[in-house]
Amino acid sequence: MLSIAIVVLSLVGLWNAFYFTFAYYGRVKKARWIPEVLCAREGSSCVTVVQTPYARVFGLPNSLFGIIYYAVLILWTAVSALAPAWFIWLLIAASAVTVVLGFYLVYALNVKLHTHCPLCYMGHAINAMLFVLLIFAGFR
Repeated sequence: MLSIAIVVLSLVGLWNAFYFTFAYYGRVKKARWIPEVLCAREGSSCVTVVQTPYARVFGLPNSLFGIIYYAVLILWTAVSALAPAWFIWLLIAASAVTVVLGFYLVYALNVKLHTHCPLCYMGHAINAMLFVLLIFAGFR
């Protein structure tokens, strides 16, 4: 059950990361068929957030790291029985970094950028839930 929750959250996180990567590279245009709550419109807060310095780490979009992170989690759940025991602790450490960075990015959204981004909040919430689930997985 724990693995299923990790996979489901990782798939949603992966979708979100791909969306932000496409937005970062200017591939998100006005799309009337997508609900406005998903920020899928040119000029929306989610699309404009990716153009700020907060959207990059080491010169690359944060979402690219998210794609790698979520893909590794999905792969790990498929082969966790074969993975070395220490690998879960590496995943927990990586997850902790995403949560700490998420707190900073939420702060930046609200205090520095004075904007709200529902998909950003969703991504940070997913990362926090994954962190908790990975801790449970590490102690089972």
